[in-house]
Amino acid sequence: MSDQPGAPESSLLEVAGLAAYVRLGLFGLIGEHTWDAPDLASAQRMVAIARRVSEQQDVLLAIGASHGLDAVTLMQPFDGVLDAFEARTPESSWWEGLLKGIVGHGVSSDLCRLLARGLTGPQAAEVADAMRYSDDDDRATAIVRAGVDADGRLGSRLALWGRRVVGESLSLAQELMTTRPAFTALARAAASGAGVEGDAVAWVLGELTAEHTRRMDRMGLAA
Repeated sequence: MSDQPGAPESSLLEVAGLAAYVRLGLFGLIGEHTWDAPDLASAQRMVAIARRVSEQQDVLLAIGASHGLDAVTLMQPFDGVLDAFEARTPESSWWEGLLKGIVGHGVSSDLCRLLARGLTGPQAAEVADAMRYSDDDDRATAIVRAGVDADGRLGSRLALWGRRVVGESLSLAQELMTTRPAFTALARAAASGAGVEGDAVAWVLGELTAEHTRRMDRMGLAA
C-alpha cells in the first residue's frame, strides 16, 4: 500500500476510514437513544436506522480489507476525532440527542460523500454509495418532524440547538480538510470536478451548509 498522502490508494483509505469511523459514532448514538424513545414506533425506527448504518460501515470496512487493513487499522487515524464535537454538544434531552445525530453526523457524512467525489477508481463509488441517503434517514427526520408538528415550542428549541450543532460540525469539517493533506487535495479535486475555481474548502463548506438547510427544512426547523 502506498503511504504517500496524495496517492490515490492512500486517499481512498483515508476517506473510507473517516466514513467508517463516523458510522461507528452514529451507531453508538442511535443505540443510546433507542430504548428511551418517546414511543415504540420511534424505537423500532431507530433499530432500522442502526441496521442500515451497520450495513454502510460493512461496505467501508470491506474496502479496507481489500487493501489488507482490518477495521481497527482502517479507522485508527481518526480515533477520537469526534471527541471535541461530542464534548461541545452535550444534549439535555432525547430530542437534542436525536437531532445531534441527524445534523452533526449528517454533516460528517456529507463531507465524506463530497470528498469521495475527488477520488478516482472503482471503489470511489462504493464510498459514496455507502454514505448515500436512504429511507432510513428519512425515518429519522420524520420522527423529528412529527414531534415538531405536535409541539411548536419543541421546534423553536430544536432550531436553536441545530444551529449550535451545525456550527461545531462545520468547524470540524474545516479542520479535517485543512489539516489532512489528502482531504485538502480531494476537496480541490471535487471542486474542480464541479467546475468551481478558487477556495475549494470554502466551496465544500458551502455545500455542507446548503445540505444542512435542506435537512432542517425536511424536519420543519429553521436553519
